[in-house]
Amino acid sequence: MAKKDEQTEPQPLPSPRLLPWHSAAVSQLRQAWSANRLPHAILVQGAEGLGKSSFAAWLAAAVLCEKSTPESLDVCGSCASCALIKAGSHPDLHWVAPEEDKTQLSVDLVRAACEKLSKTSFRQGYKVAVIEPAHQMTPGAANSVLKTLEEPSRGSLLVLLTSRPSGLLPTVRSRCQKLTIARPTEAEAMAWLQQVSGKSVSPALLAFSGGAPLRALAYADGQFEALNQHMLKSLRDLLSGDADVTQVAAEWEKDALIDRLVWLDLWLSSLARAGIAGTDERVTFPGGPAHLPSPSRPLNISALYSMVDRTRALKAQLARTALQRELAVESWLIALLEALAPSYKGGAPMARAS
Repeated sequence: MAKKDEQTEPQPLPSPRLLPWHSAAVSQLRQAWSANRLPHAILVQGAEGLGKSSFAAWLAAAVLCEKSTPESLDVCGSCASCALIKAGSHPDLHWVAPEEDKTQLSVDLVRAACEKLSKTSFRQGYKVAVIEPAHQMTPGAANSVLKTLEEPSRGSLLVLLTSRPSGLLPTVRSRCQKLTIARPTEAEAMAWLQQVSGKSVSPALLAFSGGAPLRALAYADGQFEALNQHMLKSLRDLLSGDADVTQVAAEWEKDALIDRLVWLDLWLSSLARAGIAGTDERVTFPGGPAHLPSPSRPLNISALYSMVDRTRALKAQLARTALQRELAVESWLIALLEALAPSYKGGAPMARAS
């Protein structure tokens, strides 16, 4: 594990790579740059899997690049500054991320980076600090950022990256220029995924990934299909009475529980929409053929949406607090069976499972 004072030194950056859906944000920055109105603090927000880190790396490299002119903000890749960034040793760039095995950004890490923004530039240019993920700063760290935002130094740029802007102090958000990395359209994302992966990617995978291409790419090597098949098998076994909630909860808790909850959120939402449309024979994950038995009676749409809310609440709880995960999943499964049982013939197997 790196020591705290080491973490505030310039770190090797993510690749300063722009992706097709970054174009609107890049255009906004270049307009501000050419008008000499680049803000001293930028909040880069967007879902996971949209390349916020590589975008911030490009922004930092472009601001520090010796060949960027008042008319052009870009990365030449060949000047001394670009070489230092590539080597992870640029003295005016400070990238702050959680220490190994920790989820929060400590006050020591953030305060040290903010202090460096207040000092003179080593290379007579900009000083840049990037903090990611900003919503994981401790209260003390957030207060250090707030002080820097209230008293910015000349030629400094603070970049905060987050997928959860609501997790930041309102006073921090209000003092930053917001820059949103938007999701590409489904057609744009599918075209990019096919180009990069060299194979067709199912719309179901993109749906599972929340429309975020980089997240989808990470699952494109068969992980999603394996998860999909396992979830369908678990649900089939529950509905038929071949498995009980204790068994299924133990399996889910041990492996990719958050991904399973994302899958369940999408599945239940799809099931509810299909029930409203009167096509509830598609009791399956969005984008795939029916794998589960069709209900014999109309589904309780209100109960399904209640389960969607419960799924999202459980996912949020797992991210924030330490729960008895297996017991929490068992409770969720019992509620699911109670919501679905009336729609299936002789819901006895499901009652026994609960």
